[in-house]
Amino acid sequence: MHTIGITISRDRICAVALEESTQAPRIAAAVSVPCTEPFGTPGDAAVLSNALREALPGIPLPGAVVTLPPALTFLRPMTLPVTDLPRARAIHLAELEGNLPIEDEEILSDLLPVPREGSGLFFAVAARRSFVENVSVQFGAAGIRVDRVVTDPVALLLLAPEDAGTPRDGVYLSTLNDVLLLRVSGGGVTAARQFPRAMADRPEELLGALREAAEGAGGAPHAVFLIGETPSTLSDALPDAERVPPPEGVSPEHLAAYGAAMAPLRPDVGGGFSLRTSAEAALERERDRRWKLITGVAAGVAALLALGAFGFASWTEGEKAARARALVRKEFAAVAPDVRNVVQAGSQIRAKLDSLRREQKELGTDAPPPADMLQLASHALPKGEIAVREISIEGNRLRVEGDAGSDARLVETFRAGLASAFGPDFSATVQESGGSVKGTSVKFTILVEKNLVVEKKGERRAS
Repeated sequence: MHTIGITISRDRICAVALEESTQAPRIAAAVSVPCTEPFGTPGDAAVLSNALREALPGIPLPGAVVTLPPALTFLRPMTLPVTDLPRARAIHLAELEGNLPIEDEEILSDLLPVPREGSGLFFAVAARRSFVENVSVQFGAAGIRVDRVVTDPVALLLLAPEDAGTPRDGVYLSTLNDVLLLRVSGGGVTAARQFPRAMADRPEELLGALREAAEGAGGAPHAVFLIGETPSTLSDALPDAERVPPPEGVSPEHLAAYGAAMAPLRPDVGGGFSLRTSAEAALERERDRRWKLITGVAAGVAALLALGAFGFASWTEGEKAARARALVRKEFAAVAPDVRNVVQAGSQIRAKLDSLRREQKELGTDAPPPADMLQLASHALPKGEIAVREISIEGNRLRVEGDAGSDARLVETFRAGLASAFGPDFSATVQESGGSVKGTSVKFTILVEKNLVVEKKGERRAS
């Protein structure tokens, strides 16, 4: 699987394509194009798209994560009456309205991740809605689907050194595009400032903000990390700061794009930050609608089949009892044709029932009722773009046919879920799995059947 990160600056657009692997992401391509106008044009997006296709021959371009530089965003701290991120996201926009140099209808904003022990302090990063929508349209017209728009603070968190899957605590100073300062604690942002890059030549204010951010609780200073090319005026003033080396093969101008490309691979680091475009919101609504439709249809089919299965099970139990009585009468008639009442009839009935149970196992008539099998299959259905088109039940066999959108891994997830739901007495195998003619979905057929029980040597069957 490939991921693409794109960074936009005033004079250049850079992109990095990563190939996910078991050890660490591998850089598949790193390209950049100069901007004919500040922050690019549709023509620049088309040139970048062609450069990516040349660098990734034969590979369809996946969706991209675009990061915006500080020059295009507004960073604002705010104190809210809640401490958790979901509720804060729902109410924070009211705090920004009337407090930014843009119209309220133009505000597109989200919150940076916060520490696990929330204090009510949040940091919002906003941008102009029209610019974000225009970026999404430009790259989409060039053949690069924009899945998500983030900002450089999120890219910086994704570039930070890890500690148990989260950024290490400390103060981060970067020059990805402009100068960005973050204080991170417990995986969240507790202080954030951004400055024009030109201020690095006169670093007095920057160093003052850095010293203020580095002061920890009880006077214990935080560690300071430098990411990107740090001007000598800053690096000379911070001799104890730790330089974070860039990933192998990544130039400083591609660092922000690399961080953006890491967003799908480390979804928890950015706290789900996204400047939601209209297209992204519409796509999410469509996914929600399709999921509700699929679950509704599955529930309706399960209810109808359960009613039919109840009647079938009742009839089957009656037939089993009638068959047992007929076989016992036949056995009695063979043993004592002239005797109507036999003293040992109970023991003969038990022996005959044991024989019938073995025959049922051999014939597959001891399978769970269809309603139970459908319920187990329904519980094993994973979340995602997966649809069940047909279910058939034959004795102790259940066959499921459907399609799994564009993600073939959902088929294996569904198969593993079926195997877990039915237990060790059943086996679940994928009989068929392959893309459709249009290449937009993966069709599959999964067979669940009861494992054959081999009679142990030396056992004698009742007759």
